Order: sequence, then structure tokens, then C-alpha cells
Amino acid sequence: MADQHVGGGQQNALGNRLLPRAKGQGIMEESSTQKAQMGVKLEIPDGRVFRYAKASAAISTGLVASTDDVYKVDADTNDTFVAAAAGATEFKISARSGDALDEYAGAYFGNITNGEQYRIKSNTASATVGGTANTVIFTLYDPIKTAIAATDDYLITPNPYASVITATVSGGTTDYDRAVGVTPIGITSGYYFWLQTKGTAFVQADAAAITKGTPVTLSDSTAGALQDQDALAENVIGTCVTAAAAGKHGGVMLNLE
Repeated sequence: MADQHVGGGQQNALGNRLLPRAKGQGIMEESSTQKAQMGVKLEIPDGRVFRYAKASAAISTGLVASTDDVYKVDADTNDTFVAAAAGATEFKISARSGDALDEYAGAYFGNITNGEQYRIKSNTASATVGGTANTVIFTLYDPIKTAIAATDDYLITPNPYASVITATVSGGTTDYDRAVGVTPIGITSGYYFWLQTKGTAFVQADAAAITKGTPVTLSDSTAGALQDQDALAENVIGTCVTAAAAGKHGGVMLNLE
């Protein structure tokens, strides 16, 4: 399923006909209820791009966010499939205890055995199905191309926008600092919002100033803040377009798409 741009006359996955906002949720608003498809792209005529996201912890204004590390890839070669025929959009896996309803909605199911990947539309909570305990039923957006065998192995890759937190500082051996965007407002834990991924953004500098015209990266010392790139191995988030003093916000041409 292709990305659906939120624009006049189009629909998102929740069935809402939309103007350039998610059923009344503007880019400077947050919501306790989901109003658009997770990760859906919103393009503003001035070149800014946003993605619909959910925060799994509170995030302050103008900070870099990353995917929460508890939502890393879920791989397993021991669970059991119920065989599913080619063309099916639903399949079952047993031996999955504790999965919540729609925990993987918007994530990606990859069949390691045949190399195919599909986007997950929804999933049931772990339950007894047909006499088999701890079974989860997954529903996909697209039909399966190659039949799933009971012995196949799988990998679930999370939607990068489904659970975001303040990005940890870079450089550590245990950090998970894959930057996915910048918060335009302060976000409450568990709330949905528009995360900016491209264009002119307003982002906080760390304990040192960031320099106009310089590539900027995630800070080595301040979670969610930016610094001038000081090592080629660091991932560039964008380019500073207005210098910012230490601890202050400045303009950055963001490039996280």
C-alpha cells in the first residue's frame, strides 16, 4: 500500500476525508486519539514534510525524536504458522503470548523463508483460537504472493513512527539513536502528533552553539539536541540555516525523509 498524502479530497486509512490536516488535527496540535494512519505523510506547500506519529514518552518542543528501542525488530524462528494460501490477507501464528490488540498495526511482516514483506493492517490479541493457545491473527494490507508454510520463519519490523521518544545522545554503545523527526510542539506521552521530517524546522542546540551553513547531527551530550557535525561517521540530520546559541533553538533545513 503506497503512502497516502493527507490532502484535500483524499482519504486516510481510518476512512476520513481530509483537508491538509487529520480530521481537525493541525501540525501544532496533539491528540489523545488517533486521527490518521500511522506514518502517513503530510506535505506543506512551503516544502515542509510531517509524518503522523505517536509518542511513547513525553518529548519537549523542538527536539529530535527516535523510534523507541523497545520496538526494535521482532524476529523468531521457533513460532508456528498455520499454513496460509497465496492470495490470503490473513494468517495465524501460535506460541505468541502477551501480544496486545493491534500492537503491530502499521508494522511490517517479513517472511524470512521466501523473502517477501507485507505491511500489517491489524492483529488480534493473543488468545486461544481453534483450540490452540496464544494464537495471534494478523491481517495484511496486501494479499500474500507466496503461500505461507507452517515451517516458515518470520521477522516483524516496527513502523518507525508508531512509538517515538526523545533521541538518545549519539556515540554510546547502547544508544538507539535513529532519528526520525523533530517535534514542532511539546508532546504528551501516549499522544498522537505530526512529527516534522523535512524542510525548515526549529531545533534546540546542545551545550555548544550550532553554526550557520554547517551540517548538524544528534548531540553527543544532550538528548534530542543538535550539534555541528564533528565526525564523518555521524548521521547528518540537516543543515543549520540560522545559527543558534548553546541551549537555544535555531533554524535547520531538516532532511529525514
